[in-house]
Amino acid sequence: MREIGVHHEQRVTARRAESRDDRRRETGLARPSHDAHGIRLAEPIRDLRRAVGRSVVDDDEFPLRIGERFRESFNETRERVGFVVCGDDDRDERARSLGVPSVTAVRVTFDARHLQTVARVRGIGRYSRNLLAAFARTAPPDIEWTLLRLRNFPSADAAPLPPHRDLRTLRLRRPELSMLALDPVLLSFELPFARPQVYHSVQLGLPAVRRFRAIVTIHDLAPLRWPEHYLRLPHARVGHAWQYALARRADAIIAVSEATKRDVIERLRVPESRVRVIPEAVDASFAPPARDAALTRVRERFSVTSPYVLYVGQFDPRKNMDGLVSAFARAAERHPDLRLVIAGDLGKLAPFLYDALDRGRAPRERVALTGHVSDVDLAALYAGAECLLHAALLEGFGLTPLESLAAGTPVVGLRAGAVEEVVGEAGILVDDRPEALADALLRYLEDDVLRGRLRSLARGRASRFSWDSAAEATLALYRAV
Repeated sequence: MREIGVHHEQRVTARRAESRDDRRRETGLARPSHDAHGIRLAEPIRDLRRAVGRSVVDDDEFPLRIGERFRESFNETRERVGFVVCGDDDRDERARSLGVPSVTAVRVTFDARHLQTVARVRGIGRYSRNLLAAFARTAPPDIEWTLLRLRNFPSADAAPLPPHRDLRTLRLRRPELSMLALDPVLLSFELPFARPQVYHSVQLGLPAVRRFRAIVTIHDLAPLRWPEHYLRLPHARVGHAWQYALARRADAIIAVSEATKRDVIERLRVPESRVRVIPEAVDASFAPPARDAALTRVRERFSVTSPYVLYVGQFDPRKNMDGLVSAFARAAERHPDLRLVIAGDLGKLAPFLYDALDRGRAPRERVALTGHVSDVDLAALYAGAECLLHAALLEGFGLTPLESLAAGTPVVGLRAGAVEEVVGEAGILVDDRPEALADALLRYLEDDVLRGRLRSLARGRASRFSWDSAAEATLALYRAV
């Protein structure tokens, strides 16, 4: 519905009568007349600036689909008369009067572009894919989906999606991070074609100008903690600064953990009431094998024998490769058969890993670098490991610790960001102090009772997180805003 001020009760009755007459002409697709500059407003609308009461009229009484020039003119009129967009429940009223359950569709445009970029195999891509798959399983009847796509990028991998339309856009393929700087302008023109009521950005992709509700998911604020790494390039500095400013204006922010919520409130100065915590989960298709089968696969695929500790992820500064290598080096001195397996894309961030290996004292012949691995191989690596060794200084959520727990493998790591929220009692977490991580790893490896107890807790801890629960909470937020 739209709430607008009216002059008096008779005007309300007259306006509703006009609405009913308009509906009788709908079979002829009649539309309100308009001139070259905007709408010829009826007498009741012209009188709105003297409004003293309130009424409800249908959205379809206002022709909002005629083009940008008209929308600008109509927006000026709206600013003068000051009506408030609240939804559309007049049709619900009519349905209730007939005893029919009412379902008012919410038009949601979801930013699915990161299913096509390099992020598709990283946390943001997994977040988008799993949330959309959960939406497909949930199949909410009151949501109409449009997916924002990239016309000039490779197609997304096949995955379950809710029934949807596509809105295809164009962006520079090199550098991909330029989207941050281009989105505020381009999305302001592109998104209105989808006529969204709610737009969900999964990674700092908000328009500068909008007439719909906006929700943004924030995974972490690492660029504000390490600007010398993340904001070195001009387009990255401009894009992040602009997008963080737009995030402050979003109608709601989804934080993937309590730790990220605290960061958003403190660093972006967003009111707590606008930040909703909705945790992530492991892929629904994640199926780690039994430990013996996992060790066989790891030996055949990577020539790695047990025992080994595992690291999974990228190698940027917040991942603390120096801390990881140092902790393994100390444990390797006491356990001559122990190996370190590092699974992650050896791309442009690999020099951070190589430098850490050069500085550390770890025996290089006992460090295995797998590069990017398939989901099947990754599940086997998790299931066969003694533990996940996690030295990150910040995690917005901690998906790799959760995947490790789901495979029955405990976590030894730093108590940083959201890791403690994810791991709970199913691992050993320590503060970032010299030698603390190495001490924790040695304690874990040398205490059979402790190791067995933590293994018994791992899968139960992971089962607390569900993509279906995340989808339900996200859908509730769509409806609420």
